[in-house]
Amino acid sequence: MNPGKPTPPGSTSPVAPDGFEELAQAIWPTLPAGSPRAAHQARLRPVLAELLRRAGAGIGSMSLAETSWTDEEQAALGGWPEYFALEGSSLVLPRYAQQLREIRSWVEEHGRGDGVRLPDAEVARALQEILPPHKEFGECGDPERPLFDNAQQRLAIAALVDAPVGVLTGGPGTGKTTTAAALLAVRRRLDPGLTADQVLVAAPTGRAASRIGEALAQAAIRLEGLDDDDRAFLRGIATVTLHRALEWGPEPPERGGPYRRNALRPLEVRVMLVDEASMVDLALMHALVRALPREASLLLLGDSDQLESVDVGGVLSEWVQGTCGCRTLPHDLRDRLAARLAVSGEQVQRDYDQGLPRLIAQGGVPRSSLPGKVVGLKHSWRAMHAPWILELADRVRPGSPHGRDSILECFARHGSAPEPVLTWHRQSPERSRRELCQRRWCEWLDLTRPWVRWCTIPAQTDTAGHSEALRQLERFQLLCSTNHQVDRANQAGTALLWTPEHRRTEELPHGCPVLILANDRSLGLSNGDIGIALGPTAGGTATVALFPGSDGVPRVIPRVRLPAHQPAFGLTIHKSQGSEWDAVALELPADADSRILTRNLLYTGITRARRVLDLFGPVESLDLP
Repeated sequence: MNPGKPTPPGSTSPVAPDGFEELAQAIWPTLPAGSPRAAHQARLRPVLAELLRRAGAGIGSMSLAETSWTDEEQAALGGWPEYFALEGSSLVLPRYAQQLREIRSWVEEHGRGDGVRLPDAEVARALQEILPPHKEFGECGDPERPLFDNAQQRLAIAALVDAPVGVLTGGPGTGKTTTAAALLAVRRRLDPGLTADQVLVAAPTGRAASRIGEALAQAAIRLEGLDDDDRAFLRGIATVTLHRALEWGPEPPERGGPYRRNALRPLEVRVMLVDEASMVDLALMHALVRALPREASLLLLGDSDQLESVDVGGVLSEWVQGTCGCRTLPHDLRDRLAARLAVSGEQVQRDYDQGLPRLIAQGGVPRSSLPGKVVGLKHSWRAMHAPWILELADRVRPGSPHGRDSILECFARHGSAPEPVLTWHRQSPERSRRELCQRRWCEWLDLTRPWVRWCTIPAQTDTAGHSEALRQLERFQLLCSTNHQVDRANQAGTALLWTPEHRRTEELPHGCPVLILANDRSLGLSNGDIGIALGPTAGGTATVALFPGSDGVPRVIPRVRLPAHQPAFGLTIHKSQGSEWDAVALELPADADSRILTRNLLYTGITRARRVLDLFGPVESLDLP
């Protein structure tokens, strides 16, 4: 629950906090006294008021466990379908339940077709040219246990290249973006009419959209099997936010809003790819499927174990979990994939089964409408460089049987000198966190002093120096569970950068990391972008800010032109999704009983670290369901 969250595009304006009881009363007038259902209404209506309040704040559901209802009161919900709907163990407003039903219906109908159905022999040839089989082994050279094997990436391309709707899921470093780039290149070679402007790549946030664009451009260079036309095709694909793709506007639904792209005016695309799909909320996914033309294919990329949208979400998780409950491929599909991959049907089934994540719940998950079209990636490049991060992530991920002792054992094995890479600070965690951040931020302060020469915008910018400075942003990040922790970190970090004679609380000091909070198309800045504030004096006020450019060339932007922003010494785990740092300090809630902390939250925070993780919090925090 996040009462301070701004109203997202497309939602109604929040009602004053003291007005939700009155709103619930207006929607659901009091039943006559003595009515058999009046007593139930007295207990149910405050929950309706709370659901309305959460919907106004961009949070669309609440757990049944939060209601403290009796079994009889829960059973009474079926008599009020116009006010309440149940989705699993969550209570939602009926409009969300209706959107979910329509999305499921769309998937059922759209997924039934075979799309363009490319020839198997042609797929096999293009796949062999663009992404041939590849394995990497460790020092032991065990042929049965490669450190990396791209068989699941190849399987994903074979299964999804001509699927009308599909999902590619996997943890960090498993190559989802590289696989998507190779898939698009294979599709272009076998579908000559497909042009870059008929493909659209989108993400739920501006930062995520920028990162997938950068990743596709890097993949176009890295994939050795691509020719010049393939690379030009990949570089020409537009990457935008989902709201921009759907042309969000302020118009209310009764006037055709809030999305100008809809069933009457569909998107002009043949292939739609959505990255960070776990963050897409229900209303946005509903708007997307309504705006897709019948002939378009939809591919979702994301880690189903990461945090879902703050609003009602879980669409990606439902599709993945539905598949996990039914892992056996249909025989005809298995044979087709075997022909495309030049392997046995048994090998196809084995790679497919091993790539999918574990099933979290045995009941309550709808059976998949996408057999064989939800493909998981298991092998991670990170396993060759930081296997301890993946080991820890596997122990805390949703559905894991591992508890406190197993997680602590992982920290114990990798937390010893001379170079501890996993450290659990359970003794005086606040003091330990303060000391670690102080040391890291002092190192940052030393780095920023020479950068005062970049406070103006010269005709010939030092692009090499700018790029090196921006790379320093990826060395370390403090991730927090709450906004209060973020505010405290930002105050401490900025105070360190000021000299006493220059300190101004309403300004940014030279060298301050800065987080953009709103999209600005004219500047090419997106919500979630992180840059560096620069000034003419170390310890003084920043006058410009340095940000990565979409073309790889850093940009220097006047400080006064920046959209809404704040210091970025601390970020919430939610804001960190889609980003990674060499070292991460992860601050858990001080209250071990906090309902904020879930396996999804802990997993997301841990997997933001490429190599080193310091975790701060009481050991009781590890007692996760």
